Amino acid sequence: MSQALSQSGEPRPRRAARRPLLLPALGTAAALALAGAAFAQGAAAPPGFTAAQAERGAALYSANCALCHGDNLDDGQFAPPLKGSIHADYWKGRTASDLLTYMATAMPPTQPGGLGVQAYADIMAYLLQNEGVAPGDKEIPPDPGALTSAAPTL
Repeated sequence: MSQALSQSGEPRPRRAARRPLLLPALGTAAALALAGAAFAQGAAAPPGFTAAQAERGAALYSANCALCHGDNLDDGQFAPPLKGSIHADYWKGRTASDLLTYMATAMPPTQPGGLGVQAYADIMAYLLQNEGVAPGDKEIPPDPGALTSAAPTL
């Protein structure tokens, strides 16, 4: 077997053999599909909240979040949507505790954590209500540790 030559006539270095990536890719896709199916089958449900908590969250959202995320939670010019498939896909496999912790430590960007954990729990209630979750009789607690088994979205 002869070796290929470069334009200058010198032997080209041999390239490493390429391995087919199809099998690992299929394995990853199957694992993701199974994880998504387990989540969809009720592996975790969103936390409960009250109508009053969602109402407080709506006012807080309007005052502190709408400028970036948009009045409808998905029409902002400066930040990603907070409802719909993009939001759900991003938070899939994570917990409501993760979302509350993120909100309480990173939002709003001009004053991270400046609203207090109760305000972030109220905003989460508003987000869940906009995802179609019905209010109940218990509020989302302002304690991320209490939300480790709850899903952040539908």
